[in-house]
Amino acid sequence: MTPARARRERDKRNQRQAILDAAREIAASEGWGAVTTRRVAERIEYTHPTIYEHFESKSALLAELTREGYRLLLAELRAARAKAGAPLQAMHAMAQAYCTFAWTHRELYEVMHGLSGVSIEPEAYRKEGEAVIAEARAALEDWAKTEKVKLMNADDAVLVLWSTLHGIASLALNKQIVGGKKHAAALAARAVGDLLSAWRAAQCV
Repeated sequence: MTPARARRERDKRNQRQAILDAAREIAASEGWGAVTTRRVAERIEYTHPTIYEHFESKSALLAELTREGYRLLLAELRAARAKAGAPLQAMHAMAQAYCTFAWTHRELYEVMHGLSGVSIEPEAYRKEGEAVIAEARAALEDWAKTEKVKLMNADDAVLVLWSTLHGIASLALNKQIVGGKKHAAALAARAVGDLLSAWRAAQCV
């Protein structure tokens, strides 16, 4: 690749990322309803057609942000798991990382989960979403092996954990938990602990 072509490719990547960042910034400050391709173009001083050189529609832009969100969530879950070490501590660390992600990257969390009026076809982010589930399943399987718990359906167990954390994180986002995010984090830890204790006692999930 010639230096000139390499520069053009780099500029194109930077331009694409600037579009994604601008959409996130608008959503973070005004909500997803305010995000339009025209608003994004105005924010970064691009022409409107420039947006369509990278994304064929607003839906395509939101789909890429959804994928970006799942990739970021996966990285944070992996980091939390690696740092925790022991399987039980890893489960708790990942639960806290999930909630922290939701609260730190609210605009991404909303688009990833169809909140605030945003709706993306699951097929658009299936690969990235399944990677997150696979990481959670691997952590749960490590815990089950350590505790000698038989996982009859690991995927269902992961969905139970995910649904629980999603509920707590979403309620906290909407300020529906007395005590705010600090209390919500404690509730998440308790919920995960209670589920794991129940599964350990049953010796079967």
